[in-house]
Formats: sequence, structure tokens, C-alpha cells
Amino acid sequence: MAHRSSEIVKALEKEIISGQLVPGQRLPSEEKLCTRYNSSRTVIREAIQQLRGRGLLRTLKGSGSYIADPSLENLADAITTYSVLTAADSYLELMDFRIVLETECARLAAHNAGEKIIETMKLAMKKMSESKGDRHRFCSADIAFHLAIAAGSKNNLFATVLSGLEKRSIEYATVNRGDNHWYDCVIETHWEILNAIIDGDGEKAATAMKRHLVLSRRHYVDLEQLDPVK
Repeated sequence: MAHRSSEIVKALEKEIISGQLVPGQRLPSEEKLCTRYNSSRTVIREAIQQLRGRGLLRTLKGSGSYIADPSLENLADAITTYSVLTAADSYLELMDFRIVLETECARLAAHNAGEKIIETMKLAMKKMSESKGDRHRFCSADIAFHLAIAAGSKNNLFATVLSGLEKRSIEYATVNRGDNHWYDCVIETHWEILNAIIDGDGEKAATAMKRHLVLSRRHYVDLEQLDPVK
């Protein structure tokens, strides 16, 4: 059943991407889809559920399923689902992606972030300092700092993609956070980023962000070598 529903998902996805099915258009009824694909209602419902999970469909109770309008919210949901479901050993790939993405976010934020965003970053720094030793609170404040920078970049696509990685980043960092020295190191490198953004120095902000994330990546590499099962 799973294989058949996946085939139907690919077929409908192709029609949506090609423009044969357009945003706002109602999907044919389950009965018609059963006939069209020679499949049971169970298979069709599974396919519809997968398409909803990908942000391609929206379902209105009592009305049916419709092709979803393109939105950054749907994109964030899809990225969140993908990042959470990927294997644990793929986290370093996520870190590599973040290095590329967030280095540019920091560069742009140095030029585009207003005082409100900078105050949000300062508040996140304050929460990090106050929560050393409390892994979940510290990591939540840490990610909030990075999300503020992405928002300060004024690039909605960058900010949306990073927000989709938030849940996975917090979960992994909470489990794998280091000792007290590590907390101090993270705070220090965050201040380097923030001060560069306050100064409006894009190159310095980008360099500081890259240095911070590369150090974080090395930390997780060391953890993997100590415990390959993680």
C-alpha cells in the first residue's frame, strides 16, 4: 500500500508543479481518484495525507482537498518535518548547511537589522548567560539568537528555512551540549557576532558567524568520535 500511495503522490505532485493543478483548485473526489488510479480509498487517503504533509494540499472539513497556495509557512513546515525525520548521523550535514546559510544571514543583518532586532539578540544573550547549565533553556535562547539574525537579514526565505531547522537544532544541541567551558565559549562567540552586527560590519559579522558554527561543528565531530553510536 505504501508503495502504491507513493506512486500516486508523485503523479499528483507532478501535476501540481507543472501547473496542471493550480492553487485554489479542488482536488477530484476520493471516488474519482480511486477510479483514476485503480486504487482503494485507503491508498488515496494515504496519498492525500502525504501531500498535505508536504504543504501541497489543504483540506477543508466538509468541502474536500484543495491545492495549497504557495506560502513560506508551508515551506517551513516541510523543512521541519524533513529535518526531524532524518537520521541522527545527518546532523553534521545540517551544520554544514547552516554554516553557508547563516554566514550570509549575519552579513546581511549587519546592514539591515534595526534596533528592535538588535534588542532581541541582546535579550537572547542575557537568557543564555542566565541559563548556563540548563541545557534546554540555553539551547532555546541560543537558537532564538540565530533566528533573530535571520530575521534581521530581511531575507524572508533565509529566515523561513532557518526556522524550519529550529526544532531539530534544539533537540540535538540539548542532548549534546558540552560542559561549563563550552557554555562560555558559545557565549563569547555569540558576542563577537552581535558586536559586529551592531557595528554594521558585514564582513566581520560573517566571519564571526562562520567561526562560531565551525567550532560548534567540531564539537559535534568530537562527540561522534567519542561515542560512534550517537
